[in-house]
Amino acid sequence: MRLTFRGFEVLFIDVEASGLSSASFPIEIGWVLDDEVDPESFLVRPSEIWDFTSGWSAQSAAIHGITPAMLEAEGISVEAACTRLDGLTRGRLVVSDAPRHDDWWLGRLYAAAGRQKSWAVGDVERLYGGLAQEAGLDPAEAASLLTWIEQLYPHPHRAGADALRLAKAARILSDPEFRVKFHNL
Repeated sequence: MRLTFRGFEVLFIDVEASGLSSASFPIEIGWVLDDEVDPESFLVRPSEIWDFTSGWSAQSAAIHGITPAMLEAEGISVEAACTRLDGLTRGRLVVSDAPRHDDWWLGRLYAAAGRQKSWAVGDVERLYGGLAQEAGLDPAEAASLLTWIEQLYPHPHRAGADALRLAKAARILSDPEFRVKFHNL
């Protein structure tokens, strides 16, 4: 189901990065517009201006499982990534579970492409709060539903699957029929 909140279609996004240092850079971007469809993602071929030596973390790679060879073989250019993201985000509410970090990495992506990012990443927690309020859920019930989704859709640290988890959490808060279905599992 495609979710609309306050007149905007919601795009759930997640960014996997090369590490957590100030030299890190985005390596995978995933998104979900419809939680009934497989999530989409692409790998990003590192820009020549990013310092791979100081920006790559073996510890992060052990978590997400993405290798430099995968980025070179399967990644798209920073320019192609920006073009694709501009088309995806236009007119949509873009949310993430780590908006500050994801927005920063996306800013690095656009800077590497020599482009200006014209959209921002919002906090999915604020969306969840608004959806729970609209659905008339008390905070304890909403928290319980979100905990349940976390158990059903773990955090694999791959961008597409992580974006799907965010979309499923929003759906369980906003869709009474979906909530009933999950309560019956």
